[in-house]
Amino acid sequence: MKHTPLSVAIVGAGSRGLGVFERLVAHCLAQPVPLTVHLIDPQPFGAGFHLPDQPDHLLLNTVCAQLSAFADAHMVDGPVPISGPSLHEWCRRRDLRLADDGYTVRAGAGREIQPNDFLPRRLLSEYLTWAAGEIREAAPDHLTLLTHRTTAVDIRTEAPDTETVVLADGTRIDADAVFVTVGHHSLYQPPAPAPDPRLITRPYPLPEALDSIAPGERVAVLGMGLTAMDVIATLTLGRGGRHTTTERGLSYLPSGREPLIVLTNRSGMPSRSRPRLHPGRIRFAPLALTTERLDTLRAQRPDRRLDFTAEVLPLIEAEMELAYYRVLLGREMGDIADAGPEMARRCAQAGHEILLDELRARFGGSPVPGILSANLSDREWTGYAAYRDWFTAEVAADLAEARDGLGVSPLKEALEVLRDHRDVLRSVIDAPGVDDASLATFFGEFSATVNRQVIGPQLDRSAELLALIDAGIVQLGPGPQPKIVAPAGQGPWRLESTCLAEPLRMETDHVVQAHVAEPGADRVTGTLLGTLVAAGRVRTLAHRGTTVHGLDVTRDGQGVDRTGSPQPRLFFLGPHTEGSSYYNHYVPSPGAPSRALLDAERALSTALPELMTRKR
Repeated sequence: MKHTPLSVAIVGAGSRGLGVFERLVAHCLAQPVPLTVHLIDPQPFGAGFHLPDQPDHLLLNTVCAQLSAFADAHMVDGPVPISGPSLHEWCRRRDLRLADDGYTVRAGAGREIQPNDFLPRRLLSEYLTWAAGEIREAAPDHLTLLTHRTTAVDIRTEAPDTETVVLADGTRIDADAVFVTVGHHSLYQPPAPAPDPRLITRPYPLPEALDSIAPGERVAVLGMGLTAMDVIATLTLGRGGRHTTTERGLSYLPSGREPLIVLTNRSGMPSRSRPRLHPGRIRFAPLALTTERLDTLRAQRPDRRLDFTAEVLPLIEAEMELAYYRVLLGREMGDIADAGPEMARRCAQAGHEILLDELRARFGGSPVPGILSANLSDREWTGYAAYRDWFTAEVAADLAEARDGLGVSPLKEALEVLRDHRDVLRSVIDAPGVDDASLATFFGEFSATVNRQVIGPQLDRSAELLALIDAGIVQLGPGPQPKIVAPAGQGPWRLESTCLAEPLRMETDHVVQAHVAEPGADRVTGTLLGTLVAAGRVRTLAHRGTTVHGLDVTRDGQGVDRTGSPQPRLFFLGPHTEGSSYYNHYVPSPGAPSRALLDAERALSTALPELMTRKR
């Protein structure tokens, strides 16, 4: 143990920074090492980019029972002396209830909040802020927390074995290790000026970003993911409209203050709805997509880097098919819980290829083959009506599967493989990772497909979309791969079809780019990450000649500098490391391994081995 107190700095106090702090508190409770923690963020501790003043119709896309700021024995392999409620339990303790509209939450008014409810994002902000206070109160006396409500502008090596964090107010903080957890850092910067005032390149914060769109005007919304659903909700529910249930189903009652929304995207395909989560649903261990299989494949390659399309994608599709047939076999056996062990036994005996052949012969083909590579750009539609009818039928069919939910719908169970086995997919990207071409494929086509298939809107949002189309408030764009033509002078924007046999042109007054992408740190000047990349303290993956521009970090989170050398005391954790890792942007779920907290443990064990207690 050092005789002088250890000192660390956490730059960024959102959910990822909170996770690092929680791990520090947990280890200090188990091991009495003097420690000073500098927490640097102009925002309140815990909430990060989860803003507290958002309207209730802006919802989380994770059910409330799957969000927790408190580590448990399933999440990490370190000490877990601090317990606390999940978001669902926290809401129940406060008697927060859900109104009939399905999104408004108030104390004492409405029905009880259920574990599988999607709640307003403002509640997660309140919860994380509260949890940060609870964890802070649990810290022992030998841990000193110093908060700095400002921004870090640089991190330098001005003395041996020390990192110096330079703050915007001129303060310098010396630390034994620095953990940079700034999250979606570019969203805190003003957006670049758009070439046309009627082009909205960043639709946040809401509703202010959309205030220039007047009632009755026409607006093209480019994208059909979560951001697009936020935009639509803001321009409808946020302007006084409401959805009501009638004998015919869900209907939309306009307020008269809505614009006409033209919804379009490049693929022409809708995002799939998040499925209903039934209590007690079992997540089975993988049979084809296993780390052992990936290790065998790596051993056959000189550089141990995988070819994603040739070697990994077939295993993913096989695992999805196995999940599909597991539901069908469960129906036949009377319980999916019995089908799981039976399939695992047969797979161990004969291998997953033979097992799949047997299941296909028994139950017929599945819709899984090709589902991850579906593409409409080569399909020519007879006309707009044909495309519109196909699109709405797809949304309705998927909505029915989502309402059946996991464990009941074979298709949704198959797609959930992409979420259930994210840790295996992360191991594909973890060093030594994949070859350069595969890195671009994984974070380009594959990642976008995963987002559309399983990181889509809440099922209520899909039902609302159909109601809005029926009410004439939302109109679909002119098919896949539309051509967007900027106006000349004050004229309208044009959307022109490229996949319709009968060409179609639509005109709009505004365009909203409803797909927020985090640019590489080397492309955002004026931020801490941009400064560190420019100084060579850390590099991006662009040095590999790839289109992926996440930060280059070691498996332990150490930044890799421009010479290829890991920085021993400078660590990066979070979404800005996408490419070196996979899926960093989420709050941990109780009762399941948490990559966020496990990564924090790895980084802390590397930086502060004298503090870390022995693993269980």
